[in-house]
Formats: sequence, C-alpha cells, structure tokens
Amino acid sequence: MSAEIEHQYILFNLGEEEYAIPITLVDEIIKIHNLVRVPRSKNYFAGIMDIRGKVVKMVDLTIKLNIPRIHEVDYDRAIVVKIGGESVGIIVDKVANVALFPPDTINPPPPSVKGISSRYITGVGKKDDRFIILIDIEKILGSEELSELGTAAK
Repeated sequence: MSAEIEHQYILFNLGEEEYAIPITLVDEIIKIHNLVRVPRSKNYFAGIMDIRGKVVKMVDLTIKLNIPRIHEVDYDRAIVVKIGGESVGIIVDKVANVALFPPDTINPPPPSVKGISSRYITGVGKKDDRFIILIDIEKILGSEELSELGTAAK
C-alpha cells in the first residue's frame, strides 16, 4: 500500500497546462481566504495566510514559473506542501484530482516545457490522452527562496 502512495500525484492546472506533484509532499488543499499581501516582497510571493493558527507563506506558482495566464484569476485554491519542514501554500489555477504514475509510466523530462527549465521537471506522465508535467516543487521553492520570503514576511 505505501508503495502505491509513493506513486500518487496531485494534478493541478497552471494556465493551459496540467502539472503534478507527489501526494507525499501535500498537507492539504485549501480555499484561499484572508490572504494578507506583504509590501515590497517578491512578485511571486502572494502573501501570508492564517491556516488554523499557523502563518503560511503563499506562492503564486504561475508567476514563479513565468507561465502565461489565460485570463485574470482570483486566487481561489492552494495546495499546502511541506518543504524543509515548513508549510508553504502554492496557489494554482485549478486542482483536478489524484493520479497514479508508477515509475515505468514516467518519461524523462524534455529540455524545457512552455519555458519551464528541465531542472524543475522530474518527468512527464500520461493520463488518458493527456501529458502531465511532473514538477519538483522542492527545487522550485528551494530553502534559499523560502528564507528570502521569510525575511520579506517579517
């Protein structure tokens, strides 16, 4: 059973593309409310939010990855992930569902996808007739960037 969990991914949309991160990194999926903007912070740092008494940094993944938006989006959903022992909310356009990608169904990453560097892509999975880009959220939100956000939020 635990091996099956390791191969489960949360699917979500950023712009027109579908992405996935391992479910083992996900704490919860939340509806965004009472987002507090932090002045003079990085453009991809959407702000902070109180989640059951804990202050959680919220990152707009579309801006961080420089993905063009189809239309203006009101922040609605976020996936709270645990990175380096810290909870971080990644704001996405839409959360889809959970999919199973055993290692033999994952293709190696291409050099880049829609401008996203291959260093952030762990592979490409196929679900039905769609390709899903598997991203390494820990590389995208490395400890250096999280500490920068930490200083901005204080």
